[in-house]
Amino acid sequence: MAESRMPGDCSLLVAITFHFVPQRVVYLLDVVRALADFAVRRIDIRVMINDVPDDALGKLREILAGTLPRHASVTFQRCRDLAHPFELAWAHKPLIQDVFLRPESPYTHFVYLEDDMRFGFANFRYFLEARPALAGFGLIPSFVRVEYSIEGQEMRCTDVQRAMPFEQLRTIELGPYLFVTHRNPYCAIYVLDHGLAAEYVGTASFGLATSAEVRSVGTRERSAMGLCWENVPPGFRSRYAIPIDPARMTAAAECWVPHLPNNYSDRARSASGKLAMRNLVVPASGTAVMASRANA
Repeated sequence: MAESRMPGDCSLLVAITFHFVPQRVVYLLDVVRALADFAVRRIDIRVMINDVPDDALGKLREILAGTLPRHASVTFQRCRDLAHPFELAWAHKPLIQDVFLRPESPYTHFVYLEDDMRFGFANFRYFLEARPALAGFGLIPSFVRVEYSIEGQEMRCTDVQRAMPFEQLRTIELGPYLFVTHRNPYCAIYVLDHGLAAEYVGTASFGLATSAEVRSVGTRERSAMGLCWENVPPGFRSRYAIPIDPARMTAAAECWVPHLPNNYSDRARSASGKLAMRNLVVPASGTAVMASRANA
């Protein structure tokens, strides 16, 4: 069973992948500002960046450092000699093994983010609350990427393309929510406590080459898999579970994480980002639902 913690007792090590493009600095700034609002004991942010000129790096340091409170810090790790630019997404892995998991580590949680994922304090608090109960089922609390569609004036799911019939979902009842493992759990984020991190470094998903044996997806997508496809309990699609609000038949707001560019929802040629969040789940039509019940 995972250890339950209060947010104020937590210290976070956060890794953000950022391939420098001037137009994307605004996303990185928003991501860091969201982290600055975390009511935790300590938060240290490591930005894994490509080999940019010193003057550009200096400006980034000034901009980001000015947004942080005293209990937070941001440093840049310039990544040179990458075999391919996409391998920048893998540069944070040694932080898990050599910094987060070292015996004297001051950190309770590790968070990996892409540079345009606005992971908020409500998202982290939800992870803390759901983690111990889901651990009893071998599952991990996860998240859903969302985008705002200007065209539709609605919030849309970035990664699930078709509505999910509720009667086809195996559910776990925890408090006010029903947790499910849905068909496309990719979310460009993962959160680890020490137990999950120790498990992760021993899996094929932790390696650049070996992860390709786990899932046939792109280099960057494999980096963000975390433990999604490792040690999946029988009867579930993956390790990643999200909460469904039965009153609204959609993912609970606590697991929504905005994908800041909104570059799928209004791109006509993309099949991603077209499903309105209100239509994420098709209500049951009288068919029995496979349910595992647990106390909140």
